[in-house]
Amino acid sequence: MCGVFAMFLKRPLTEHDIEIGRRATGALRHRGPDAEGEFFDQAAGVYLGHRRLTIIDLSDASNQPMTLGNLVLTYNGEIYNYRDVRDRLKGMGTEFRTSGDTEVLLRAWQQYGHECVDHFDGMFGFALWDGGNGWISVDRYAEKQIYVAATDDGVVIASELPTLIRAVGTAPDMSVEQTAAFMSLGYLPGPDTVYPKVRRMSPGTMLKITEGRIDQELTYWRHPFGNPGRGRIEPIDERGLDRIQEALVQSVERRLESDAPICVYLSSGTDSALVAAMAAKDIGKSLDAVTVSFPRGATHDESQDAKRIAEHLGLSHEVVENEDDPNSVTAEFFLELLGQPSDDLTLASLNQMARTGAERNYKVAVTGMGGDEVFYGYNKHAFFFEHRRILNSPQRLRMMLGKLASPFERFSSRIRTFQKVAAVRDFERYLAVKNFSAIDALRQCPGFMQWAPGLFPGCSEIEQQVPVFEFTSVMTDHRLPSTDVGSMRASLEFRTPFLSRAVQEAVAQLDPRALLAFGQKSVLRRLLRRYLPEALVDLPKRGFVFPADRFAVLQQEPPPKVRGLPQELVSSIWQRRDEAGWRTLAVRTAMLSAFDVWNCGNLRPASSSGTSRLNAPVLAER
Repeated sequence: MCGVFAMFLKRPLTEHDIEIGRRATGALRHRGPDAEGEFFDQAAGVYLGHRRLTIIDLSDASNQPMTLGNLVLTYNGEIYNYRDVRDRLKGMGTEFRTSGDTEVLLRAWQQYGHECVDHFDGMFGFALWDGGNGWISVDRYAEKQIYVAATDDGVVIASELPTLIRAVGTAPDMSVEQTAAFMSLGYLPGPDTVYPKVRRMSPGTMLKITEGRIDQELTYWRHPFGNPGRGRIEPIDERGLDRIQEALVQSVERRLESDAPICVYLSSGTDSALVAAMAAKDIGKSLDAVTVSFPRGATHDESQDAKRIAEHLGLSHEVVENEDDPNSVTAEFFLELLGQPSDDLTLASLNQMARTGAERNYKVAVTGMGGDEVFYGYNKHAFFFEHRRILNSPQRLRMMLGKLASPFERFSSRIRTFQKVAAVRDFERYLAVKNFSAIDALRQCPGFMQWAPGLFPGCSEIEQQVPVFEFTSVMTDHRLPSTDVGSMRASLEFRTPFLSRAVQEAVAQLDPRALLAFGQKSVLRRLLRRYLPEALVDLPKRGFVFPADRFAVLQQEPPPKVRGLPQELVSSIWQRRDEAGWRTLAVRTAMLSAFDVWNCGNLRPASSSGTSRLNAPVLAER
């Protein structure tokens, strides 16, 4: 895993441009502490920078940018099926000079052109120069982000948003609609960012750059989702379960490929336990299992249950205590990593986990992340399915029932719940559940009525729309960016076997109702029973949860001032910040306030990385 920076300008590069490129590349040192490289063509206006974390082929021969004829590549990621692709290319007469996946990408481009990405199973973000055009692409899930700035001078890209905005010197301009969206969701829906000239590339897309301008945007992948059946819901049969197991075992096996130390992060949850079980039982890989406990309160202690699972699988197991104080985590920490507001406090726990792993010399950690998104495992999924009949009833009926029930709200928690999440307009159903008890406050946000009605336009079967939205927006725009920057800030690569084309296509063949009708993640639990005894399958669902009530910024008085929000609204949120639902809104207002302060200093130049040797290998054409 690495860091990339590139410029495709409309004019020749100046010495100042090259210095900007070097400083920006150096600012990504945490993503690639092992090597640094650059390529530039002054006349063409092209600069490619790279920071390398060595995982596949540890030799200097796989340093980047890598050159093959007229092709030059700077690439962040892993192509997990690179051996299969290399074997196919060898069958066509191609010879290789390295044992890594970077050369595989280059030679696949040489053979297939931009359609080479169709052959890859992996996570990646790369920029390629073919001597006349620039090409930028990200993987099917945008696990490895690329941020793109279209400026008057040309197109500039980077693996991380703070590096990019400092390189191009752009300022934020958060619209009222974006403010309302952030207050409602806790993140900025992509591909836009708070910087008008900057966007994040969407999953499964590619850009062609000609003469410093975005000439074409290609979409090479769209997520497949199953079609809900009608009538009685039937459990998934054993053949369907076998298909999922086969796809997941293949995905796990490919994601164990590493020339550097690798571990599996093991909790007591179904997802990580299944990954570890498949690695041990199906693949015969005895991974080191690491469980990070947070004795100072960042999450539940799962170490004893994880130990039982590891012992059953015959895995070596280490429990590592992370002693970081949650009170020491500031809003600036999140902004420095993400470059724009986010309420994903789990980023702090993920970063703590990654640093703990890196301190033990691991460079790769295989995780169970993505299982909830692919297999509809979140509590919201279950809630919408369980209450689908009332939530899908006509809006006018729900609103009328809500008025009739209002006098009795204080006598029944069920009536209060109905009032808060069902007696709302159609487009507010998801937001009412996500922000339980606080939907009235969101309605007071300027821009809410301009933004919110487009969230689920024309949606009737909300229980099917919510998992798709959680997958295509919440995961892509919120969770994955946090996972990437949180882990890579510690120079540790997280791998996610559940985010696999083969796995998603296998799940898409199923009736999605069957993923929910028989209990949360019932499919994965049935699979896990093939590896573990019942007592280790039905353990309580856990999560890496940062304690929002101990977030330092929430302790401040008086309430923060937030540009774009009425102070009366901010004060009312702040007064109720100890209540469920309102605490999350308080975190969001605190993040917006801190962003205004942080942004005053975010245009300082990227710092230079210092002493790493520049090394851009050139491959002989064969």
